[in-house]
Amino acid sequence: MTETVVDVTAETFQTQVMEASMQKLVLLDFWAPWCNPCKQLVPTLVKLAHEFEGQFLLAKVDIDQSKELAEHFQVKSVPTVKFILNGQIVDEFAGVLSEGEIKGKLSNFITRESDSLYQQAMERLQQGDTNAMLEMQEICLNDLDNQKISIHFASILAQTQQFDTAKLFIDALPELMKEKDEIKSITAQINISESAKDLPEVDKLIKAIEKDPKDLKARFQYSQHLVLQGDVASAMDQLLEIIKRDRKFDDDLGRTELLKLFDIIKTQGEQGAKLVSDYRRKLALALN
Repeated sequence: MTETVVDVTAETFQTQVMEASMQKLVLLDFWAPWCNPCKQLVPTLVKLAHEFEGQFLLAKVDIDQSKELAEHFQVKSVPTVKFILNGQIVDEFAGVLSEGEIKGKLSNFITRESDSLYQQAMERLQQGDTNAMLEMQEICLNDLDNQKISIHFASILAQTQQFDTAKLFIDALPELMKEKDEIKSITAQINISESAKDLPEVDKLIKAIEKDPKDLKARFQYSQHLVLQGDVASAMDQLLEIIKRDRKFDDDLGRTELLKLFDIIKTQGEQGAKLVSDYRRKLALALN
């Protein structure tokens, strides 16, 4: 029978944690008998260890009995949980998380059946299969615990401007997951799409700007259209122009919106990171 929960001491640490982590993910849980939050978290971790049927090992460390381990891992408070894989710390958290939040973290390291199904559907989408999006949505809905594929699917929905559906997937995520850069990017796109619903037509905005380059409201509205069209660089140029012409316009709207666009593009690989770096420099020059 596969072991799912073990109590670890300094003497058994090498075998039960380090060597075990070469085969699977190990959750190293530092706790104490007098710790009330630990009494909340441990049952959740044990439940998940059994539910995942040995896909990860829960290794519990009583810090009163194993002070040297707590000191080695610089544990400042309990509960603290370290995710160990291949002998390395790959994630961690302190305090009590909900079951959904922990599952979200686990989904980054444990392969589920829905992962392969989703990958197959995504490959069909890339080959032009128009039904693949519906399949991907169904796969995500059938395994809401796999937050990794839900986040990826929400990003595809945002890219294809299906913002209402993307919002449903984002809203279903635990609050902790919404702090991830990928989620901030999608949320920023959703917020822009919602505020852009009542925008004037693009042609009217362009003519308004040509007629009066100081029409900063038109520039801002035009920048939102550009974001929805996928031309984020041009949108940022419009926002920089607003900052240069009137820093105080609409309560520093140019700068605050520019920062939101940074959230959108900084998750887009090296090209996105370079774009953010370039426009941060441009923003600094505009402000000074």
